[in-house]
Amino acid sequence: MGNRNKLVDGMLIGALIGGAISLLDKNTRTTVIHNGKCVGGKLKYVVQNPQEVADAVRMRIDTVKTTMDDVSRDIDYLRLKVNQLKETTPQVLEIVNETKEVISKHLDSAEHKNKNL
Repeated sequence: MGNRNKLVDGMLIGALIGGAISLLDKNTRTTVIHNGKCVGGKLKYVVQNPQEVADAVRMRIDTVKTTMDDVSRDIDYLRLKVNQLKETTPQVLEIVNETKEVISKHLDSAEHKNKNL
């Protein structure tokens, strides 16, 4: 357990040192400050309007649930149609083959009659 704490401590110290070194760059510093202000403003809004934020989250969740239900129904419908197609395709192929045979027989008999004339 003592070794693990040293590892975590070392990682945190390394992260802090790396963060401090990266802040030496002016662009990075400016970006961090700007992003920090944006996050701070959003947090302030959430703290001041918790009910509004909760309602917005609930609405988003309801929208996602509705969309998922619609997608689920669509998938079920497509699955049904694919299964119906699997069942009817062999029947259709059989009908096409029978029709082809009948037409071939009629064409052959018509050619045979024409040759005899």
